[in-house]
Amino acid sequence: MSTLDPASLEALIEEATIDVYGDDEQLTGLFTMIEENPAVPFTTTVLGVEGGLRRPAMR
Repeated sequence: MSTLDPASLEALIEEATIDVYGDDEQLTGLFTMIEENPAVPFTTTVLGVEGGLRRPAMR
């Protein structure tokens, strides 16, 4: 598993949200970046409960 340093994470967020207006467009930009560059499927443990992601879903 790899991790991102804060500067790399900020650069990815900037790329996903460049030229957007408002929260809805920011969310869409982030979702599009995740959808077009999937690192799925994966499993993880959160608060002691194992879970996973097969594909992102925007609701």
